[in-house]
Amino acid sequence: MKIKFAIKLLNCNKIPSTYRKNFVSLIKEAFVKSENNNIRELNKTNNQKPFTFSVKFKLINVGKDQLELKENVFDFYFSTSEYLILISVYNFILKNLDSYNIFPNCKNILIRPTLIPQIKIDKSTAVFKTLSPIVVRDMINKNGDRTLKFNDIGFENNLKLSIKSSIKTFTKNDIDHNSIDIKILKMKADNINNYGNNKNLYGLYANSGLIEVNLQPDYLQLLYDIGIGAKRSQGFGMVEKIL
Repeated sequence: MKIKFAIKLLNCNKIPSTYRKNFVSLIKEAFVKSENNNIRELNKTNNQKPFTFSVKFKLINVGKDQLELKENVFDFYFSTSEYLILISVYNFILKNLDSYNIFPNCKNILIRPTLIPQIKIDKSTAVFKTLSPIVVRDMINKNGDRTLKFNDIGFENNLKLSIKSSIKTFTKNDIDHNSIDIKILKMKADNINNYGNNKNLYGLYANSGLIEVNLQPDYLQLLYDIGIGAKRSQGFGMVEKIL
């Protein structure tokens, strides 16, 4: 399930390059305000979460520490497999965005929300385009702090292990990662700034482009809804199905 929020910034045209953490804070606040106790509890765990997001800005300039916006209207996409999570984020933004500042000293208003029609995946092959880049940790060498570029040795096997982990977490099914087939169709890798639990900046590799995944249709549906790879709840791995 995907929803898009068109949002307008009222008095600023520059935002931090680590803008994803501001939207993580927005989502956490939505969970705090939820009437559902299970949703509120999501903030208290570091376990995988069944959602991802993406933000689309039009930019004039990309600096190390900040982004200069061409327009003050941008789109915030949120995607999840859980209806109650979607409703919690929707309700919070609808009721509170005029008083909640996504960025410090920068007011914002909601222009409109748009529910994106749900795509039903019923075949065992899907081509996905990234809406936010895919992060792949080095799980094989037990070095979760190392992230991989799409052309690194082990990228595909590590991505398979990440997908296997998501499927096990959210369906309880422990599949063989060799049953997952991945083809990189067209990708580029960028080193971008992110932030850790200690709020320190660090660089990670994130991969954008087209990827083909061959897998059981209901598992492909899960990936479409919650995203692919690591750090999905921090705004990575959101995809759209194009074939």
